[in-house]
Amino acid sequence: MDIGALCTSNITIHRTPMQTLEIIAPILWLVLLGVLLARFRFLGPEFLGELNGFIFWIALPASLFRTAAISGDSGPETTGILSALLCGTFLIAILGWLVSVGLKLPKACHGTVSQSGFRGNLAYIGLPVLSYALRGTPGGSEHYATAAFAMGCLISIYNVLAIVVLQASRHEVTWRSLRPGIRSILTNPLLIACLAGLAVNAADLTLPRTLNDSLEALGGAAVPMSLLCIGGSIAFIRIGKNIAPVVASVLLKIAILPVLVYALGRFLLLDPVSMRIALVFAATPTASAAFVMARQMDGDESVASGAIVLSTIFSAVSLFLVLWITQ
Repeated sequence: MDIGALCTSNITIHRTPMQTLEIIAPILWLVLLGVLLARFRFLGPEFLGELNGFIFWIALPASLFRTAAISGDSGPETTGILSALLCGTFLIAILGWLVSVGLKLPKACHGTVSQSGFRGNLAYIGLPVLSYALRGTPGGSEHYATAAFAMGCLISIYNVLAIVVLQASRHEVTWRSLRPGIRSILTNPLLIACLAGLAVNAADLTLPRTLNDSLEALGGAAVPMSLLCIGGSIAFIRIGKNIAPVVASVLLKIAILPVLVYALGRFLLLDPVSMRIALVFAATPTASAAFVMARQMDGDESVASGAIVLSTIFSAVSLFLVLWITQ
């Protein structure tokens, strides 16, 4: 057993509230800048869509591939992180459906509330927060690689589960309705990049310096660009008139899910760094993809858009709290 790694996993770095806020502040400033740029028409909807595609298919995969390739394997703690997050996700999906029934919402809204409650913005919010939170900590690169791999797996599961709940709002769930979700897993660039990077590392290969430097430069742009896109996207979203399901979705996402994941993490005996990764992912706001899926599958677009806006605003509080709790 690697004693150094064992010691690193149990290191806890104590921060003051101000130091914890300093982790969140760059995220908030970049999101706010994205909102302002969109409001003043420096960022238009079409450009934001194209930039989102570039980040998702090029910049983020480049960052994740390089991180996994040079930082070792995904780490034995990945199983615990995924177990806590997946159990919490499935519980919230069920609870969201039950809340919708309790609120006597139209059936078409049930899947939207459920999806908005569990589908977190891991790539554009969760990973940037962890990038700042793990920077300068012992073993930070290895922990970041673990988080990146877990993120790729989670996003793939989100795609399938979102299709299940949204399809169940309309018709019965069939194999044919699940095929797009299965296909999204097999073609997910984030998961493919993580697996490819791990394969390079397992083969003990070294990236050529020019390739490594190019990937580092390209991947370094992913975090600020993704945060600008989040701000630009929410600037064009409007909150619907039916506020009850929106509030329910937001509470499920940034309040109840983190509490569930914390309880599951304690039960699974997660180490402090693994708990921090799991809770940051759990406390992220509703992903913008929730709106896209709701539109494509005849869900309630106003509920999805409202959940994205409000959860993004209040996730500053939830992320601050989980970072403070796990210091």
